[in-house]
Amino acid sequence: MTLKRPSGPVRQSPRASRERSAEIAGELAEALARLNQQTPLWQSFLAVHRRIVEQLADEMLAEHQLPLEWFDVLVHLADLPGMRARQKELRDRMLLSESGVSRLLVRMEKAGVITRSTAGDDRRGMEITVTEAGQAALLAAIDSHLQLVASLFTDRLTATDRAALGRVLPKLLAKPAPECQTSQKE
Repeated sequence: MTLKRPSGPVRQSPRASRERSAEIAGELAEALARLNQQTPLWQSFLAVHRRIVEQLADEMLAEHQLPLEWFDVLVHLADLPGMRARQKELRDRMLLSESGVSRLLVRMEKAGVITRSTAGDDRRGMEITVTEAGQAALLAAIDSHLQLVASLFTDRLTATDRAALGRVLPKLLAKPAPECQTSQKE
């Protein structure tokens, strides 16, 4: 004789369910305690980044009617020969998804700050170019952006702080070694 299993989910008794909920709550509390103990520097970094980027974005929009993401795209393009790049190259520089960068570039093209055209040597690729209006918008925004970055970031740091960040940030930008060590290296 074979026993049939119930076709629906297996139900636990109310007591077993409460015990499992209490067990999960305890495990979660322990995990959160570890998280809070081991990541305060990371959490502070994220909070600072978020606050500065929000202030930069608000200022760029208020002063220049230019979303910060557009400013970023224009800076990347302006830094390249001919102020142009393939969409894929721009996407890689911006670290955005294909659809994310496509939507962003469509909005920018509609505003007249860039043009998008089929790449001559590869008809599947798109080439993005800064327009004169885009150059003017970027030029108008750079000085206030520099002043705001200084007031929100650079001017708040001592020369020693800036030197330390100059040593630390490249380490964080570098690709991790194949076997990422969990212990800190001095």
